[in-house]
Amino acid sequence: MRTTRLIAAGLLVPVALLTATGCSSSTKTKAASGPTVSIKLLAFNPTKLTVKVGAKVTWENDEAISHTVTSGTPIGIDATTGLRASQKPDGRFNAKLNDKGSTFSFTYNTAGTYDYYCSIHPGMNAEVVVTP
Repeated sequence: MRTTRLIAAGLLVPVALLTATGCSSSTKTKAASGPTVSIKLLAFNPTKLTVKVGAKVTWENDEAISHTVTSGTPIGIDATTGLRASQKPDGRFNAKLNDKGSTFSFTYNTAGTYDYYCSIHPGMNAEVVVTP
C-alpha cells in the first residue's frame, strides 16, 4: 500500500508539470516566437510593423473568409479609399489563409522595408520594417 502511494505521489509531480506547461495560451506562445499580425475586418493589424533582423512574424486570419499574405509592391494606392490599382508580387511569400485561425509565419533575416498585401482584397496593404 505504501509503495502504491509513493508511486502515485511520484506521478503527480510530472503530471502537474505537464499540465502547467501545456496550459499556456496560443497568444503567449506566438509572442515568445515573435509578433503576430491579426487579419480582421478586411485589414492587417497593425498595418505597419517594426521588428529586428531575425524576427519571426506570424499572420493569423481572425475571420471566416479567405485572405492571402503576399509579399510585393501594392501599386497605385488611392489616398481617399486606400484601394490599390494593382500589385507586383516579389515571390518572397504568398500564403493563402482559408480558415479562421489559420496562420502563416515568415522570418525576416535582412534589414529593410517589406511591403505585402492580400491579393484578394485591394484595400488590404501593409508593411514590415526590419531594423538591424
